[in-house]
Amino acid sequence: MDISGNAPASDPSSLHDPGGKVRLKLPDGVIGGATFSACGRYRQSLSRDWTPEGQMPRQILFVGMNPSVAGAEVSDPTCHRELGFAQRWGYTRYLKGNMLDWRATSPKDIPADPAVACSPANIPALVDMTKTSEIVVLAYGKLHQRFQPIVREVLDAIQMTGRPLYCLGLNKDGSAKHPLYLRKDTDLIDFPRSN
Repeated sequence: MDISGNAPASDPSSLHDPGGKVRLKLPDGVIGGATFSACGRYRQSLSRDWTPEGQMPRQILFVGMNPSVAGAEVSDPTCHRELGFAQRWGYTRYLKGNMLDWRATSPKDIPADPAVACSPANIPALVDMTKTSEIVVLAYGKLHQRFQPIVREVLDAIQMTGRPLYCLGLNKDGSAKHPLYLRKDTDLIDFPRSN
């Protein structure tokens, strides 16, 4: 950011406005990172690191619905809540990916075409983050039926890594509950694997 608070033109996250107005400061001692597409419409990954110097990071991955406003320097309410869970559980590095990588705060602003809502870079990025994480927490909520083939493809891809899959509860349709409106002391449960 420059001193006016505007992102530099070379910052791809500034090229697309995902909507939401709530941008939260990163907690003291937390270093942020993010990977955006060149056009700024997609965010494949987000990271937060507070690993003490000289220690190996304990890494956890949360997989949500789609990205909102969070970037390397700012958080949003969902990522802020997930970071709190990660810290409470003893992790020192939080990674965030999503079923869809199109940046939109409101689900109604996600493109209807699954091929637009999920870029070709998204699933490989999720697999890479899964491979380096101790566990994966699925937290994607209820996605529209038209996106169910992507959900199945993502679940299949991350299950192939053999990493443990958890969630913070299941919705009636079997999807993983979204964390934003859950209690801060909600415990993890196993996410049922498909055969």
